[in-house]
Amino acid sequence: MFREQVVAGGAFLRIVEAARKTELGLLLSLEPVGLHELDKHASARLADEITSLRTSGELGELDDELTRMAELLRWCSHTRKSAWVRIEARG
Repeated sequence: MFREQVVAGGAFLRIVEAARKTELGLLLSLEPVGLHELDKHASARLADEITSLRTSGELGELDDELTRMAELLRWCSHTRKSAWVRIEARG
């Protein structure tokens, strides 16, 4: 099964910048341009970081995006089959 989510470049950059302020390690490691593949373990970790960012309220206007991102990452981390998430960041 394949699932995807598209996040606008400007929103992605704002999410990474907010992560920088709160020192969310995995989210900070995502380059603003390029393809990133995360295995199930990394997907669970990133879901936790995004949830932390979401609950901080700093990006309230991006709450829907953050929620969808966390849901997709959690799906990947809990699926029984081999799974990974591909994040393509476009600057």
